[in-house]
Amino acid sequence: MSTLRAIALTTCLCACGSDASDGTDPDASSLDAAGDDTATTDGTATDTGTATDSGTATDTGAATEGGADATTDSGATKDTAPPPLDAPIDGGPSCTFTKDADGFFSLKSPKSDYWVRLPAGYDATKPTALVFGFHGCGDTARNFATWAIVPYALRASHKYIGASLGGREGACWTVSTDTAVAMAALDHLRSCFAVDPKKIVLAGYSSGGAMAFNIGLKSAASYAGLLIENSGLSQAVGGSNVATVLGAAAWKIHIGQSARIGDGSYAIAGIRTDRDKMLGASFPLEYRELDGTHDGTSDDWALFLLPKIATWTAP
Repeated sequence: MSTLRAIALTTCLCACGSDASDGTDPDASSLDAAGDDTATTDGTATDTGTATDSGTATDTGAATEGGADATTDSGATKDTAPPPLDAPIDGGPSCTFTKDADGFFSLKSPKSDYWVRLPAGYDATKPTALVFGFHGCGDTARNFATWAIVPYALRASHKYIGASLGGREGACWTVSTDTAVAMAALDHLRSCFAVDPKKIVLAGYSSGGAMAFNIGLKSAASYAGLLIENSGLSQAVGGSNVATVLGAAAWKIHIGQSARIGDGSYAIAGIRTDRDKMLGASFPLEYRELDGTHDGTSDDWALFLLPKIATWTAP
């Protein structure tokens, strides 16, 4: 894991979502006051290493779960075998699934697929926290689920439902069109599982971080917090709009953010400017900087970001 170099802050911040930095949205393609360029390519990662811009990750350390089949079920029909105890509580055949060898499975909303992993001992009668994630450009929903949303180090102990949105495999997100894709998946997931409405957290890397910022800040009342890796608020909402977006948020939503000092896609000077604006607006921001480039790592999620959600609750 990279060495913590500059800053570790716990204080107040709020964020607002934005279109992905694919150059298709005026806000997303704008430069912030520090002249930061938006990201054009994001990486994928191995479960034990870092996300890279060039490759597709492999899940190198995953353990099998109770001999589960390695196939996935799109949800179109019911399995012939009796469903597992953590199968759907509602919603009928569209919620039926078969876990793969790593405990992940795919479901389909009316607008896209998405990948899910349930915590051990999931109880359909007890509302459970949800981490709903957005991958970066070039990555896939399942891959992001395995290295960031439920990284290998947390698979035996995570207490939340982990989900990763599909529909833009290998591509970037565009908030103006993909927000509806995200809402459809969230609605479908909540029809299948017992999600605690006060403990829904949005999470994203790079382009996916822009989605989390945009949706989370514009609809802050619906979420407990945001987890952001190597992404920027200015690129998400437009540098000139940051103060307005923060001021319009329904509440001072929790935000955890990890940044890289050598990030060539989201320059640290602009990230620091946004950080100071969030703190100035009294959002509870938990922020850190590390040496390194734009690549993300499982350690960012397992050791810094995901542990924060244990105490986060929406109003």
